[in-house]
Formats: sequence, structure tokens, C-alpha cells
Amino acid sequence: MALGEFRIIDADGHVTEPGSLYKTHIDPKFRDQADIMLSRLGAGNLGIVPALYPKWRSAERPLGEAEEVRGLGKFPSGRNHPLASPTGGHDPAERIRDMDKEGIDVAVCFATVATSVCGAADPALEAALARAYNRWVGEYCTSFPSRIKAVGVVPQRDMERCVAEVAYLADEPWAVGIMTFGNLDGMLADHPYFDPFYRVAQDAELPICLHGGTDRPPFAPGREDVGNNMFMMHLTGHVWHQMRAMASVIGGGILERYPKLAVGFFEGGISWVPWWAERMDAHYKHFARHTPHLTRKPSEHLRGERCYFTFDPDEELLPEALRILGRSRLMWASDYPHFDAEFPDAAEIVVNHPRLSVEDKHAVLADNALRFFKRIR
Repeated sequence: MALGEFRIIDADGHVTEPGSLYKTHIDPKFRDQADIMLSRLGAGNLGIVPALYPKWRSAERPLGEAEEVRGLGKFPSGRNHPLASPTGGHDPAERIRDMDKEGIDVAVCFATVATSVCGAADPALEAALARAYNRWVGEYCTSFPSRIKAVGVVPQRDMERCVAEVAYLADEPWAVGIMTFGNLDGMLADHPYFDPFYRVAQDAELPICLHGGTDRPPFAPGREDVGNNMFMMHLTGHVWHQMRAMASVIGGGILERYPKLAVGFFEGGISWVPWWAERMDAHYKHFARHTPHLTRKPSEHLRGERCYFTFDPDEELLPEALRILGRSRLMWASDYPHFDAEFPDAAEIVVNHPRLSVEDKHAVLADNALRFFKRIR
């Protein structure tokens, strides 16, 4: 399925998991709780957010206006891209058809909202919801095991349960990484609370995939500051989340403490990363006592062998970011089937990029993803 001479690995596409999976794939002893939750679900998989987190609010106030407009918070053309299969996010056969249109050889699938199972206050229920998702996405991948892979989700409210879920994922051939926001209840990714998670992920050789979301638990920074407006929430959510996650991971010395752990930063774009690296370097110089576990400049970590980043294919500053961070750090991602993906041209934009060399293109379209997701063959 390669596009021209290039092998194509999609480092970050998505499933659109059905809300019903929390009933059909959950451990039987939690089915009654799942039924109660499902009775509160809205349409589709997004319903899990208000069902688990009652404080969730709409994003329906137009900027410059005082009052909300009912229905404005919905995405412009629906959550999925209008040219993509409407069922590709949960029907693997339809996904393969769309992958063939894009020239994608292997897709790595991320959840759309399943990381928000942390909205469940009961650690046992959270763990059951995470396992239900992992069972479902495993079945999705197994239909085309050589072409569809996924990153699993883990519960965060109880580290023993988190460690158990990593062990489960380590035995699943479809699982190539672990998706996490990197924050919970005011604790950032550097907090020692998460150390058992990092330790077992490192031992299992499963990379940590830091990936945010728009207005859902465990929430990007500044949620209360951007108002109930989708332009502001979607504009800031992923990028602010990635800035915070990156600074806490690097500044907290996680890469020093876990010398074989690989970390990826997903769906925040790439253009801001060189500037953020420079700014972190300056702060490390002046605030070194606040980062006692960090032993080298942040930019050296970001250009090192264990940090990876995805980029949007149409970013104007992509060649500059690639030059500064290094050819071996960046991975191409489609964001399929979401409404703001460049379907079906996301890979072709990079293949035809006039400012990238052939070597650059091979690196970002496949080689780097194969080094990060070591379980893809």
C-alpha cells in the first residue's frame, strides 16, 4: 500500500469507540454499574465524558457574545471528516479501505475519549472501564493484525491496577504503546505517584504516549480560563497540555530515572517545540534547584534518542523544526478520522513536500515510528 517509494506508518490515528463497549466488554461484576453509566450517555462515544464527570460543560458561547447558542459546541462538520468512512473509526474493514486511499501501510490507533475513564471516582470501576476499552480495541486490531495496531489505556487512580493493566497490554500483540494525559488531580507527569507506571512500562518496552484531548478529563491546563467557547478550547487544549506534559516529564528527570523509557508527544503540532525547548533551557539555567533530577539541558533530551513528536502535515515550519530537533525525532500522523484531519491527502502532503529531502521523508513517514513503536514489524 506504499505511496510511491515510501512506506507509510500512521503514528497517530484514532478509533471512535462506541459507548456501548463499556457494557459489552466489561467484566460481568461491573455490568450493573456500566448500565447505570450508559443510561446517562449522550450520543456516541463522547457521552462517556458527561456521564463520568458531571461538572463537564458545553462550549457554546460565541466569542464577543454574552449568551450561549444551543448546539454551537458541536464540531463544524461532526467529529469525523466528511470524506472518511462514517464507520471507519469502529469498523476495521472500513478503516482499511480508507488506509488504502491514503497509502497507509500500518496505522497506530489512539482512543478518542477512553482516557477519560479517569473521570470515574471508584478505582475499581475505572480499571474495569479501561480493560473494557482495551478488549474492544484489541478485537478491532485483530481483524487486520499486520496493518492495525493500537496504544492501550491504563487506569490511574490505583497504581497497582495500573501496573496490572500494563502487564495485560504487554501480552497483547496489538499493543504497541500506552496512551496517557500525564496528569491527574493536580499531579503532573513528574510526580513520584506515577513511578510504578513508568517502571513497568520501561520493563515491558512499551513507550509512553502523551496525548491530550479537548475539554475532557483529566483536562488540559487553563480550561476554566478560556471560557465556554470551542474555538478557544480546541485552539489551546492540545498545545497547552503538551507544553505542560513536556516540561514536567523533562524537568522532573523521568528520562534520567528511567533510562530505557521512550516518550512521545502526540497531536500538539511541532512548530512550537523548538521555541519551548529553548525556553526550557533558559529556565533550567536559572531554576536548576527546582529541577534536581534533571542532569542535562532540556533541549538535549528533546534531540536525544528517547523523545519523539508527531506533526501536522501542513505545518509551515515543519522543515525548520526537523532541522532543529533532528530528522530522527519526528513522526507523521493522520489524525484519522477526525474532522480536522487532512484526509485523504495527509501523507501525500509530506511525500510532495518541496523542502524535505528524500531521507527526511523516509524518516518521518516510517523509520522513526518503527524505532518508537518497536513492536511494529
